[in-house]
Amino acid sequence: MHFNLDIPTLIFILGTTHLMQVVVFVHQYRVNKAYPGVGWWLLWSAAEVVGFFFILLREIPSLLPLAIIIQNTMIVAGTIFLYIGVRIFLGLKVNLRVIIPIALLFLLGLLYFLFIDENLKIRSVVINATIAIIPMFTAYSLFKYKTPAIRASANFNAAIFLIHGCLFAYRTVMILMGVPMEHFLSPTLFNFLPFFDALIVSLLWTFGLIIMLNQRLNSDITDAKKELQQIFNTSPDAASITRLDDGLLVDINEGYLAITGYTREETIGKSSIEINIWKNISDRHQVVKTLKEKGYCENYEAPFLLKNGTEITGLMSAKIIHLQGIPHIISITRDISERKRIERDIELKNEQLRNLNTEKDKFISILAHDMRSPFNSFLGLTQLLVEDLSNMEFEEIHSISVSLNKSAVHLYRLLDNLLEWSYIQRGKLAMRQEAIEMGEKIYEITELAEDYASKKGIRISYEIPSGMMLFADIHMFETILRNLLFNAVKFSPEGGNVSITAMANPNDMTEISVSDGGIGIPEDIIRRLFIIDQSTCRKGTTGEPSTGLGLVICKEFVDRHGGQIKVESEEGKGSTFSFTLPSYTRKPAG
Repeated sequence: MHFNLDIPTLIFILGTTHLMQVVVFVHQYRVNKAYPGVGWWLLWSAAEVVGFFFILLREIPSLLPLAIIIQNTMIVAGTIFLYIGVRIFLGLKVNLRVIIPIALLFLLGLLYFLFIDENLKIRSVVINATIAIIPMFTAYSLFKYKTPAIRASANFNAAIFLIHGCLFAYRTVMILMGVPMEHFLSPTLFNFLPFFDALIVSLLWTFGLIIMLNQRLNSDITDAKKELQQIFNTSPDAASITRLDDGLLVDINEGYLAITGYTREETIGKSSIEINIWKNISDRHQVVKTLKEKGYCENYEAPFLLKNGTEITGLMSAKIIHLQGIPHIISITRDISERKRIERDIELKNEQLRNLNTEKDKFISILAHDMRSPFNSFLGLTQLLVEDLSNMEFEEIHSISVSLNKSAVHLYRLLDNLLEWSYIQRGKLAMRQEAIEMGEKIYEITELAEDYASKKGIRISYEIPSGMMLFADIHMFETILRNLLFNAVKFSPEGGNVSITAMANPNDMTEISVSDGGIGIPEDIIRRLFIIDQSTCRKGTTGEPSTGLGLVICKEFVDRHGGQIKVESEEGKGSTFSFTLPSYTRKPAG
């Protein structure tokens, strides 16, 4: 059977369509090169163009062998490229142990039966069999390893590959059965079949491969959308999508509802301004301004109001997206209120540490100054004894001994107070409250001070109601009263009086007062009496030194009991120090 259609014209049409396919696959490769396999499909379409171009060159006798080799090699290479591209696209390894032997057999057969044993029939069998076998492998890969996302397009392409392979298998069989081998440009049905196949199948492959690629794209987009939606919904932070121009809430996640306290019905379709989520609307204006300038906004810190009116601090990151061509804001806001509280606490602790260091430095300076005087006196007197003891009268030695005793007592009290203060600062001094019979304990403390007071002719009296009891730490109570009593004696003139009184307060506290008729305290010193880093040193009425540390310890111990300490004084007329401690009738906390 002969056709009037011109085969060279058909070949020209094939070349033109394949050039169009090259353009199509160049575009697909540029847009979707992230998907493996698309580049191999581009190589297939390019190889087919080269192959069909060299078919036309077979009419030139001098180029015939070269045209035959390049034409058939490119067409077979195109089928191999398709096979490789499909396998890679499906995420499979290329079975080189099958493809390489087939390609080598084809090439060796083509060259052998072209140059060594020139045989058109066997050469045609080799070419047609190769073109039949490789599409069969491609069809098998598509049928067996297709994913649900591309099932329809994979089945379609597999069917086309199978039909294509069967057509060339039919040609192989017909050639082996002796069908006449006419010139390839002769308009016979047998010659037309491969060209019609190339025209129709290549168009169907192009269509099918692009459909398969788009199905995978759509599947990946759907999966990505589901994954993003899942991330959006499961994030513990507040995520929202709002319209850029008016803040209309389009979507929110569970984190948004959990943090703000609103329901979906109360928010969707309303503006974030309308539900009053922004404490300062200027913050939203700033976020929108930043988004318009940069397209994104990172870690913007702002106060937000919850449904119940509670204020939180949020850290917002946002970006502009377009939904149906309308600009929207997708934002994630993290509640950092707790973090801000911790930061404030840390800053407060740091400030306290800085203050403590400052106090420590000042205290050490004051302490060094206060200790230098008694030590100098002590050293000077002992030096005098060492150098001139044999020449001294008894009265002179006694006077020096008294001075030494005073210096030793002062140093002892200073070191005792220093030890107490160091225990307080290191948290080593535990408080153990117990019932204390005040009259008995005050009698013991005044007994300790009697010797010191008698040397100055000072009378100590106390007036405590019978049965009055405290609920306090006995060691701390003794330290407080002892310091105040010795101070009263120190700053009282010879022959003066010091009194101790106590009375119950209506709030289950007992107030103890120590009064003297001494030199009094200037107003500027009163303001600094209980501050560790402030010097309040003054000498007693007979030159006794002091540091002020005892009063600082007294205040610390009183504060620990939940009490208060105060002073009333007038220069030249005396002072009264009063402090409160829990009464025994008061129940301990907890």
